[in-house]
Amino acid sequence: MGGEQSVGAGQVTKAIMVEGQTVVFRVERGEEDGSKLGYELFSDSPLTDSVADSLVRRISFFLSLDDDVRPFYEIAKEHDPRFYPLVERSWGLHQVKFLTLLEISCWALINQRMQRLIALRIKRSLTEKFGGSLELDGVVHWAFPDRSRLEAATATQLLETTRNQRVTQRLVSLISSLDEIDEGFLRTAPYEKANERLQKVKGIGDWSSQFILFRGLGRMGKLQPINVRPLGEVIESVYGPGGKALDEVNRIYGEWAGYWSLYLWANSMASRGERRETRR
Repeated sequence: MGGEQSVGAGQVTKAIMVEGQTVVFRVERGEEDGSKLGYELFSDSPLTDSVADSLVRRISFFLSLDDDVRPFYEIAKEHDPRFYPLVERSWGLHQVKFLTLLEISCWALINQRMQRLIALRIKRSLTEKFGGSLELDGVVHWAFPDRSRLEAATATQLLETTRNQRVTQRLVSLISSLDEIDEGFLRTAPYEKANERLQKVKGIGDWSSQFILFRGLGRMGKLQPINVRPLGEVIESVYGPGGKALDEVNRIYGEWAGYWSLYLWANSMASRGERRETRR
């Protein structure tokens, strides 16, 4: 999602498409200590109350504003002293998810066995072909297409846009399966059932389904090996040679295990940024 929103001065501005209508939302600190957030909605046409209400819920879900991370902090402080400095370093961090289930599902299919720049080009092409844009303060904000737009797209149009036969076939399968991957079910069903439902879509396997459930729907509970494999070096830098057993992480953190991996990833990214600045 890099480059798909404006971030700075305590605010984030981003576009979303709802029922075919492009809306830009801006969220900013309402208090100096960040204890409250304010928001504004911008659109070329009036918003119904139902759309406005759904947008507020979507913004809150997108930024994980309902996640009370204090129990996670208490667990780390009491039971994981080597990890707790990472908590202090990223104090207040909540998971930022993909904005919609459709967007992360498409990205999970596009991004498989493909160079990142090519995958980003395909995603951008889909957005500009089937999504919408709105200019605000001299900046054009693009919204990824919603379900109504993608369902109206033909396989030929998708192929012309993606220029990739494999990606097109998987997107067609996803679009035809949208009734089966209801977001409410995937958020609340037992993890195994949600995982099984997602894998009915052609091209969605273990990695893709867990990626969607974690980074798109906030299913932050029990970690699988696939979730932490990319973090091996970071884990060893915190815990020493051998790292930390995944079973122990799941036992200690329970429903917060996903936040444990999120904070590892965030601190790894911050360290890389600091090293780049040092080299400059």
